[in-house]
Amino acid sequence: MSKNPFSFYDFLGYLFPGMVSLFLIIFVTHLKELYGSDIPIEKYFSLTEFLKAVGSVSDFKWWEFVIIVIISYVLGHIVSYLSSLIVEYFVNRIYGYPSYYLLHSTKEMNLEQRLKKYFEAKRRTGVFRAVVLFVIRLVILLVMLPMLVLLIFKEISWFITRPLDAYIRDSIQRKLTNLSKTLDLTLPDVNSETDYHRIVMHYVYLNIPNSQRKADNYVAIYGFLRAMTLIACLFFIYLLYEQISIIELCGQINWPALGLLGAMFILCNVLFMGFAKFYRRFTLENYMALLTEKESKQ
Repeated sequence: MSKNPFSFYDFLGYLFPGMVSLFLIIFVTHLKELYGSDIPIEKYFSLTEFLKAVGSVSDFKWWEFVIIVIISYVLGHIVSYLSSLIVEYFVNRIYGYPSYYLLHSTKEMNLEQRLKKYFEAKRRTGVFRAVVLFVIRLVILLVMLPMLVLLIFKEISWFITRPLDAYIRDSIQRKLTNLSKTLDLTLPDVNSETDYHRIVMHYVYLNIPNSQRKADNYVAIYGFLRAMTLIACLFFIYLLYEQISIIELCGQINWPALGLLGAMFILCNVLFMGFAKFYRRFTLENYMALLTEKESKQ
């Protein structure tokens, strides 16, 4: 299948998040220069201040556009990589892989149980490695702080991890068994952490061309939402830190600041839920493509 040098994923997964990150950095730097360390939170949401920071697009020269695109594209790669290490790692540790919970009924867990699962280390993990992993996971958890509210509601967790119906699950399991025989591979155990879905994904992409476009779209969308979730969470943490640092114990409650923080909090969760949705859909698309493949190819 021929590919364009610049794909849909390059735009959604790299260029756009990179450009958002670049403009946010320029914008925050601009506000720091104007207001110092005491920046009113409403200024972060001011379109007028933003246009002053980035300048009018019509005033840019062609070579400035080229530089912005290149920097945004490179920065987008960094953001995408970090989002895979943080956002995707977080959702997989908390909820498990979609390739697993789509085919298996998972038990309901409360916030304490999911956090215990998140920090759980393997039995044979050494003390030093266990400490390092704990610190890394703690940092990731702090970055994903807005998502903790989702863990309180079991209904939301169930919505993310809800399995397929029994008939579809059994049918897909039979197809997975047939695929392992076709490829002369050993089908891993149910409780194994083996990434068998990666094999399914490559098999489907190479052997079922009709599913390629939809799979590419899902990857682009969930990559975009994953990167935007990280950007939104980091911006929320930054704003939260800025507001905490200027709190006066005996002062009045800054309701506008709470409202704007609440709006950012909601945005973080909406983006995260969107990522979880398309992460699930991408996996489901591979399973359903394999399921509806004709037996003659098996």
